[in-house]
Amino acid sequence: MSGLGVGRVFVGKHVYYVILTEILGVEPYLGTLDIEIDLAVDEVESLCRPQYIKSVVFSGSILGGFRYWFGKIGSSLQNSIDALILRPDLSKHGPRVLEIVSSVYLREALGLKDGDRVYIELMCK
Repeated sequence: MSGLGVGRVFVGKHVYYVILTEILGVEPYLGTLDIEIDLAVDEVESLCRPQYIKSVVFSGSILGGFRYWFGKIGSSLQNSIDALILRPDLSKHGPRVLEIVSSVYLREALGLKDGDRVYIELMCK
């Protein structure tokens, strides 16, 4: 689904860019792919525990934390790309939306348009 345009800003902020690069092991693409899932994020968390980066206050500003899972996204398991699946604490999205970060522009790499169905696999902690 089309996002709010905030993912590009989020990933592009120096502190998040460094954190995401460290977690992914590669530089992230400056943007996220938003996906709506069948379950609420809280339900996903109860089935597959995420890792967590805590929110902090720095120079009077809140740097929101996020929950994340390592995983894959694609049209099938055979046609998938390694990714970081996350949910920002300060998300403006509804309870069934996750954001996907990868080293590539996922819409282009997977040939996606709004409304397409995708396969995601989470690696549970």
